[in-house]
Amino acid sequence: MFTQRANCNIVRTDDEGMRLMGDSGADAATFAHHNLCTDNYTGDPMKRLTMLASLMLATFASPSQALNILVTNDDGTESSTVHALQQRLSAAGHNVIISSEVCDNSGQGGALGFLRPIGPLTATNCGAAPSRGGALAAGAPGVGTLPGMPFAYYVNSTPVAATLYGIDIASKKAWGKAPDLVVSGPNYGNNTGMINNGSGTVNAALIAINRGVPAIAVSAEQPTDYRPYSRLADGDPEYEIADVVVRLVGELEKRKSVGDGLLPQGVGLNVNLPKFAKGGAAALKFKYAKLGLATIALPYFIEDLSKDALAQSYLARAFPTGVPPLPGVTLLVNPAPAPAGLAYVPDNDPESEQNVVNAGAIAVAVMQGTHQATRAQEAAIRAKLANFIK
Repeated sequence: MFTQRANCNIVRTDDEGMRLMGDSGADAATFAHHNLCTDNYTGDPMKRLTMLASLMLATFASPSQALNILVTNDDGTESSTVHALQQRLSAAGHNVIISSEVCDNSGQGGALGFLRPIGPLTATNCGAAPSRGGALAAGAPGVGTLPGMPFAYYVNSTPVAATLYGIDIASKKAWGKAPDLVVSGPNYGNNTGMINNGSGTVNAALIAINRGVPAIAVSAEQPTDYRPYSRLADGDPEYEIADVVVRLVGELEKRKSVGDGLLPQGVGLNVNLPKFAKGGAAALKFKYAKLGLATIALPYFIEDLSKDALAQSYLARAFPTGVPPLPGVTLLVNPAPAPAGLAYVPDNDPESEQNVVNAGAIAVAVMQGTHQATRAQEAAIRAKLANFIK
C-alpha cells in the first residue's frame, strides 16, 4: 500500500489559479487537491494515479491562454471597428492582427479576386483616394501594413482574399501557423437573414470556416457610418461592441475542452447587436437565433445611382463631386417605402436573427460553411422528384 502523503506544493490553489481554470475546472481541481493533500488519503497507487489524472484534466480542460486572433471585415483595414476590436482583444491578453481590404468592399459576398494580381495603389484606387481612410499613398504596394502599425495588414482585393492572406501569409509571419480564431467585423450595420449571402463580413467568416479555422462574424446596428481609426475616442460605440466580442470569445475559450477547438469543425457564429444607448451594450442579452429570411436590407438594381439617396450618402467620400448617373445595385433599407414590385420575403419567426435584434437582444446564429439545406428541405425535394433522382 502507498501511504506517503501527497506533495501539496505541486498544486496551484491561489485565487488567480482558480479563476484561470474557470468554475468547473476550479471545483474539480479543489476536490482533487483536497483528496491528494490530506493524511486521510492512503489509497493504492492506481487510485492515486487516477486522482492525479483527474486533477490534470481539471487543470487543462479550460485553459485561459492567449489566442492568436485574426480580425478582418469588409469595410477596410483603416475602419474604426476593427481597430477598436484589435485594441480590446489585445488588452484581454490575446495576440491580434488585422488583415482587411484597402477600399470599402461591402456587399462583395464570397468574391475571391481569383487569379487577379494585386498591383500598387493608384490615386483613384478607392474612388477619389488611394485608400478609404487616407493612410496610404498612391504607389504603395497592393499588400502591406499601415504606417506604424505592423499588426494591421491591408490587401487591395476582396474581404475573402484579405482573410485568406491573413490565414495563409500574415498569421504565419506572426505566429508560424494559422490563427486560432477569425473574427470578421464588427460591421457597420446588421447582417441578417437573406442579406447574408451578399455580405462580405459573413463570407469572410465562411471562408475561414471552410479552411478549418473557427470564425465569428459580428455586425451591429451602430455606428451606421464608416469612420477611420484615427477618429476613435474613449466611450465610442465601437469600444462597447468590441467588449461584447471579448466577452463571447472569453466564454468560448473558457468552455473549450482538451483536444477541441473553440467551435466545432465546419460551423461558426453570426452575431448581430441591436441599437443600444451609450454605455448600454454590456447589459444586452445574448440570444440564440436562426439566420432566417428576415432582414433590414433588400438589394435591387436601379438605372441611375445618382438619384438614389443611399448611394448619395454612402458614396459621398468616394465621389466628392457627386455620384455618377450610372446604373447599379442599391439597397431597400427598412422601413423605407419599397418601389413598385419590390417586397421583403415574409418571415415572422421570432427566432430569425433580425427579429431577435428587433426585440433588443444580441442574436447569435449558428452557421455552416456551405449551403447545405436542412433535412426537412431536402426531404421535400426528394419527395417532389421521387423516381427521377436516385
